[in-house]
Amino acid sequence: MTNGRLASRRALLSNLDHSPGEARRSRAVDSMDGLQQKALELLSSEASHKALRLSEESPATRESYGRNRYGQSTLLARRLIEAGTRMVTISWAPDANATWDTHSGNFQKLKTTLLPQFDAACASLLTDLDERGMLERTLVAVLGDFGRTPKINGNNAGRDHWNYCYSLMLFGGGFKQGLIHGSSNKIGAYPERSPMIPADVIATLYHLLGIDHEQLLYDRLDRTHALVPAGNVAADLIA
Repeated sequence: MTNGRLASRRALLSNLDHSPGEARRSRAVDSMDGLQQKALELLSSEASHKALRLSEESPATRESYGRNRYGQSTLLARRLIEAGTRMVTISWAPDANATWDTHSGNFQKLKTTLLPQFDAACASLLTDLDERGMLERTLVAVLGDFGRTPKINGNNAGRDHWNYCYSLMLFGGGFKQGLIHGSSNKIGAYPERSPMIPADVIATLYHLLGIDHEQLLYDRLDRTHALVPAGNVAADLIA
């Protein structure tokens, strides 16, 4: 769709929003207008178009990230950050490749697909950010929603869901580097030293992003809800 057609659709929507029947507009509607305008600017800006042109990268750079969906998505994330995008999420979406939900064939999938692709993309991203002087102001979080069972199941050597203990990686953005925080017991089933709950991780990320993790949010009935219930900032992780 061309920029002209996008602008035409936006003008039509604006006319409908400001029709006589819409005289009593709520603040929520006005706020939505602002968000829609930002989305339109993102779609139509030359900076966005340029960031999406992976063909501008050298063949060597594209190879270093990996010629697969995950690797090229990670390279695209770097380009979006360079273009001024404030937050980028890279999701290992189910496709022709294996996913991390390894209920079967865990070790084979890790060895042949998951770890090689992740290692190449993550290492290249961190190297690029560091060489460009961007790592200190870019927070990189590598995490999932749970871990895998310490015991192997009978379904072709798979590992199932396990939420009692798992690990994640945090880089740049104010974090200490080269630090290993906490440990599990010898079979990786339960935390043994310096455990953190998910709310602690979120509180720490918010803190480094300049967001008050202790603030209260109000719903339509004016009830308060904690932004991060029961979470504490892990000060020993911060540089």
